[in-house]
Amino acid sequence: MRKATIDVRLTSLMKHLSLFFLFAASFLQLGCNKTESFPTEIILSEGWLFRESNSSDWFPATVPGTVHTDLLNNNLINDPFLGNNEADLQWIEDKDWEYKTTFIVDQELMENDVVELEFDGLDTYSDVYLNEQPILKADNMFRAWQIACKKFLREGENELRIHFHSPITEGQEKLNASPHFIPTSNEPKPVGYQTSVHTRKAQYHYGWDWGP
Repeated sequence: MRKATIDVRLTSLMKHLSLFFLFAASFLQLGCNKTESFPTEIILSEGWLFRESNSSDWFPATVPGTVHTDLLNNNLINDPFLGNNEADLQWIEDKDWEYKTTFIVDQELMENDVVELEFDGLDTYSDVYLNEQPILKADNMFRAWQIACKKFLREGENELRIHFHSPITEGQEKLNASPHFIPTSNEPKPVGYQTSVHTRKAQYHYGWDWGP
């Protein structure tokens, strides 16, 4: 059986409640032919765009990278590492963000019996669309994801889009629905708004004595 793998590694970091989306790597692994021992890899690090989800304006994105550096590189925010700018950028964590790119699939790839899309990490609440077809709802930054995707591919141009939901908004919904109080000491927010314990992401992303 011939197999191809599309591999996209996506994670994010938060520095004292400032949300970062870090794309560790994105690449396409093509399946082996009958004489090959290992798959061929096509890097998917070019052509990425990003936007705030309710905006119609897309901007160039760097992959690997973070939403903060993408905003900064497009002159949409001030440098979060200067002065008190970080405090003025807390709104970023409350927004949803989308990233997308296109890639070409040739006839050789489509001849594989299986084509899988792999994510080594998605941080955290994210919906993945391939050619506008929903293929994954992720909710845990500490695991990898693998999806059989051949039926969603087409020969020629394909679009991959990832919608990252605000972990603050999603976490607040889980907190409000929980019948139990779970104390936490890593968030500088009042009780009733400390959502980190309900989300499978690094706890220091919500504020601690250091950040990435």
